[in-house]
Amino acid sequence: MVKSTDISFAVILSFILIAVFIAESRPTPTIADPVCNIIHGVEEGETCLSITQTFNLDERHFLDINPNINCNRIFVGQWVCVNGKVI
Repeated sequence: MVKSTDISFAVILSFILIAVFIAESRPTPTIADPVCNIIHGVEEGETCLSITQTFNLDERHFLDINPNINCNRIFVGQWVCVNGKVI
């Protein structure tokens, strides 16, 4: 005779296997790697906006080639990429 705990265990195991199958079948997101050709040391009074304007950069591209930048906490002497690409 089958116990209700055996059925519950089988149902739970089935859900876990389905969840694993679904997670494994999703495409793995690719992480773009920025390649920097020219860097710039942030100077007094500069912001991300002023740097993008000075180097004629699109804001989105600037953020893509500087993935770890926090424009709210940019500091003097911080190295930023001003010429690069994302591969």
